[in-house]
Amino acid sequence: MSERFDSFVAVAIAMSSRMPVVIAGFLRRMGRNFVDYWRTIGNDYRIVAKETFEACIEKPTKAGIYVTGLSGLLYAYFTNPSEASMLDELCELRQKMTVVPVSIHSRDSDAELAERSILLSQDRLHYYNLWFFSLLVRSEHDHTVRIYESQDKNLKDWIWNEFFKNIYDVGYLGGWHRLSRKFKDYDINQDELAHLPN
Repeated sequence: MSERFDSFVAVAIAMSSRMPVVIAGFLRRMGRNFVDYWRTIGNDYRIVAKETFEACIEKPTKAGIYVTGLSGLLYAYFTNPSEASMLDELCELRQKMTVVPVSIHSRDSDAELAERSILLSQDRLHYYNLWFFSLLVRSEHDHTVRIYESQDKNLKDWIWNEFFKNIYDVGYLGGWHRLSRKFKDYDINQDELAHLPN
């Protein structure tokens, strides 16, 4: 038993004395490979940038169209409204409505505010960020409701039809389309204007 233990200790000592050399060689090889990899990547990007610059000089109209398109997409991406911005805008519009007398409230604005508030409180309004624009999609039921109508797949329409049918609002370029349309003339009561003489 002691002979076996002694041989095991001898092998362990021999391996431990060789281990730093093996690890150092491995790290040296990996370091060279790492540097070579990034040098190759940098060279590739340098060549692409040089060729792109030469192509822009050669065909300025095409380059202008590409730059305009990319700039438009970047602008749309950075001004894409978030769910928090929608809630903030809804709060601000609610504050504006409290300042305006009830007699001159627009019916559309009141209905929009009430419907959106109900959908939000029932957790039936879902926000989807699609990078360049956002969608608010309403659902028939809260996702926690477990009634037969909300669970049976046979009663539901095809998923894409149901999705597009229930799109509630589209947000792009820093605003929400339906919300801004409904609150365009929030302080003009069309019913009162209809009763005025010509």
